[in-house]
Amino acid sequence: MRVTPSESEAISACAERAAVGRACLTRLALIGLAATLSVGGASVPLTAGPDASAGYRGKVYLRSGCAQNPIGERFVGLEELVATMGANGLKLYASKTTSLTAGPDGIIGANDVVVIKINYQWTDRGGTNTDVLRGLVRMIIDHPDGFTGEVVIAENTQNRSNENFDRSTNNAQDISLSPRDIEQSFRARGRRVSIADWRAIASTPVGEYSTGDMADGYVLGEHQPAIGGRPSYPKFKTADGSYVSLKYGTWTESSGYDRERLALINVPVLKSHHAQYGATACVKNYMGLVTCELETNAHWAMGQGLMGSVIGELEPAQLHILDAVWINADPYSGPATSYAEATRRDALVAGIDPVAADIWAVKNILVPAFIENGHTPPWPEPSADPDDPNSAFRRYLDSSMQEILAAGYDVTNDLEAVDLFDLAPPGTVSDPRGAGAPFSIRRLADAYELSWSVPPTGGPVDTYYLYRTRLDAPEARARPECETELGSGSSAVLSYLPQGYGFIVVGHNLAGDGSFGFDSRGAERPSPRALDVCP
Repeated sequence: MRVTPSESEAISACAERAAVGRACLTRLALIGLAATLSVGGASVPLTAGPDASAGYRGKVYLRSGCAQNPIGERFVGLEELVATMGANGLKLYASKTTSLTAGPDGIIGANDVVVIKINYQWTDRGGTNTDVLRGLVRMIIDHPDGFTGEVVIAENTQNRSNENFDRSTNNAQDISLSPRDIEQSFRARGRRVSIADWRAIASTPVGEYSTGDMADGYVLGEHQPAIGGRPSYPKFKTADGSYVSLKYGTWTESSGYDRERLALINVPVLKSHHAQYGATACVKNYMGLVTCELETNAHWAMGQGLMGSVIGELEPAQLHILDAVWINADPYSGPATSYAEATRRDALVAGIDPVAADIWAVKNILVPAFIENGHTPPWPEPSADPDDPNSAFRRYLDSSMQEILAAGYDVTNDLEAVDLFDLAPPGTVSDPRGAGAPFSIRRLADAYELSWSVPPTGGPVDTYYLYRTRLDAPEARARPECETELGSGSSAVLSYLPQGYGFIVVGHNLAGDGSFGFDSRGAERPSPRALDVCP
């Protein structure tokens, strides 16, 4: 579909995504989720201005207690977070095949250009965790349908050098792991993973591709007197040859814009921002998407809602993943965060609603860490207090929220209208990608002894079920049938097992069932939830 980017002809990119069933935050189409757990806490009323749709609730997904060490390129806590999302209706992968993490309404298509907006302005613990970043890239290219798109790691570090995205002091277990290392490792294996340096184009004003301007640079919106700044967004050619407008999508001369093929994932780090704005998280990370050059007045105008205006113009990122593995939990410092200043929390927060994710994370992760570190209220100015509408954090968050609402997207800063999802279903029993003894069956004199390991990932198991699959009918292997419940231990003795079948042990908890393992490509097979559930 060819799109001419003008006010009279521009379509709603989010509505376009919703029309084909892709995940999107909009007042027109929201993903339906399973039963929820309401979050308690102080009510944060909406400020005057547009309201969210009646009955709207923000969704926040949490994985706490993330394993500190990555397993190769995998970050297990991220996989568990994605499993928590999937168990509650938000699928990472857009696919015709339904599984715990994939479905027709998923976020990332197999041929998408996925732009990952990181925070890399600061050294040490001040930037996005590169273990998480590498794990996210790994998950994207492991798309169950086979990934044929591109992954672009992007950032504008404004007035600070990004050192070619190859610093020796990074936020990771191995602090030498830089975004450039991640890019080069994947590219060496033929994967289309690249870095986009938006700082290098920050002083270049450009028109959209549809006007005939093919140069890299920043597209400028009109000056907004009420905000005191000018929205902007990057437009660039990737290292693998795709032309990308963050507003309109990928571009080809023959077909025009394709917004459906572009996915933006925002991956900030949670930290104190004593320099000016109290706290920084998802909304504040858009400061590295806009340009502060070209008379945009972006840094000052952020406090008046400019980031919300940009979010509303581009549509909110398809997913926000807030890195709270290491945080700056000192209200007297930040955003720069040395290794010594950082506080380990081993948590990840995700959602489609950036305002809900920010207010929840500051309230439930950052402020409690302030207190644990010996800092008690009243907080110093500029304050990160999520309960004070006059704090620096709330002023920029609330003003951004009003701009997003005015653009037609539902968001909320009311904790009583936020639902938390924090339990993932179990992982795969005896997961071959992790530690654990293999599932085995031993023949006894008059019985069968089964033994298996606890799943190395996912939520705790309440009980295990045994499924059977026919060995003489390959087409039937995709539909295992329930044999019996095995209890909560890791072994069982059964007096009878039918002949001619293979067997699979699957864990279960309140969030759902584990999967049936992995196929030869390493893609996770569907869980019993999508097939035959044990009675």
